[in-house]
Amino acid sequence: MRRFSQNAGWILGIIGVICLAINLLDVLPRRAVTAAPTAADARQLSAIFREISHQALPSIVAIETKGKAAAMSGLDPDDEDNPLNDLFRQHPQFREFFRDRPRQRETPRSRGMGSGFVIDEAGVILTNSHVVRGADEVKVRTSDGRDYVVSEIKTDETADIAVLRIKDAKGLKALRFGDSDTAEVGDWVLAVGNPYDVGMTVTAGIISAKSRGPNIARREDFLQTDAAINPGNSGGPLLNLNGEVIGINTAISSRSGGSEGIGFAIPVNMVKWISQQLLTHGKVRRAYLGIQIQPLTSALAKTFKLQEVEGALITRVSKDSPAADAKLQEDDVILELDGKKVSNTQTLQLVVERLEVGKTYKALIVRDGETMGIPVTVREMPEGFLAGGNRPSLNGGRGRGQNQTPKEESFNPLGLQVKELTAEIAKELGYEETPTGVVVTRIDPNGVASEAGITVGQVIEKVGNKKIASLKELDEALKSASLKDGVRLLVSSPTGKQSVVVQSDGK
Repeated sequence: MRRFSQNAGWILGIIGVICLAINLLDVLPRRAVTAAPTAADARQLSAIFREISHQALPSIVAIETKGKAAAMSGLDPDDEDNPLNDLFRQHPQFREFFRDRPRQRETPRSRGMGSGFVIDEAGVILTNSHVVRGADEVKVRTSDGRDYVVSEIKTDETADIAVLRIKDAKGLKALRFGDSDTAEVGDWVLAVGNPYDVGMTVTAGIISAKSRGPNIARREDFLQTDAAINPGNSGGPLLNLNGEVIGINTAISSRSGGSEGIGFAIPVNMVKWISQQLLTHGKVRRAYLGIQIQPLTSALAKTFKLQEVEGALITRVSKDSPAADAKLQEDDVILELDGKKVSNTQTLQLVVERLEVGKTYKALIVRDGETMGIPVTVREMPEGFLAGGNRPSLNGGRGRGQNQTPKEESFNPLGLQVKELTAEIAKELGYEETPTGVVVTRIDPNGVASEAGITVGQVIEKVGNKKIASLKELDEALKSASLKDGVRLLVSSPTGKQSVVVQSDGK
């Protein structure tokens, strides 16, 4: 009986191995067939590209712009660079004639090119605002060769979007808008436009990244693509495989001036909102909070006791602003607004500006390590609010090689010399209002503050959560701080404020 059981177990084991082998033999060929691309797969993708191009090209327009000709005075015959000089050198009477009657000439009108696409068959076209900026005359040419003079232009320089109108348009075909939020990295896309004025061109690629902010516009949430984009493509559409617009091709990163596989497109969800504002109001009505913000780093997040490096750090609250009315403060970290997660400063800006003016929304913030909800009633952004730049610009370099001082100079633990700030000093530094704090006068080039990028002329307003109004308060705050763990400073300059973490290497 025992022998039978052993034999039975051995036989069952063999049967199990055979069954497993049969299953593998059945699965592997099917996997190989699935994984291996075929010519039919390539032809299917090619057919999709062909169909999208066929449907989209009639909706794309080439844009030509002309600037004003500038008048310039004629050349003096006595000028050595005057081409008439040699001809009339031996004829003083002619020289006198030309001297007495200076002529005027005009430089050729500046010309530009770009692309656009129809969004309304009544004659509404979308493009980039930089395509038509400064133009005295704008023309569009349809795919079938018809030329139209643009009769109306509405632009939003903040997001680099323009809406054009042409009159008596016939036979136009509008493109459909897609949803740029659902586009994912790796998705196939087609870029269509008129590069180098060679004619309508279609290029293919993928979405390489989302939410890019290469500092080329005040409002940025770009889709990045490796589809070829060249000068003249600006304003043309970026299409998904449904033939829907998911972006406006806007810029490239290039050392050569041509496509190097890094192109940027404004996501269509931003385009839809802005274009509707331009068509309805003639301008974009943006909501605002009235704060200056900066992104969080891992070091900053640690000082605020945050679990993740997410949110937007408030470094300044403008007077008489919605944020001031809501009692938002410097060093508050905004995590959510209107139920929408704030991943970074870019996200917050995009969420705020689309809020309904006059309506109250809940902001989820972290203050002094405590999470709380703050009601904020947004207002319309005043004219010119963004003109001076609404982003901090206090990078200031590494500090190395500047402010060199003798070794016998004494510095505080941060590697700084500071003095109390007076109204006279603040005015000399360029402040419109005198901030509260101490001003940096010298920097130890080998100190931790220099390593963090602190520069002469900046004002230290806070150490951690402690406000600084005197040298004594700075010294006391530094005594209770740990450079090994990292000390957060709020520093300001005439251009804005920024939180910086100063930390020693622990040696």
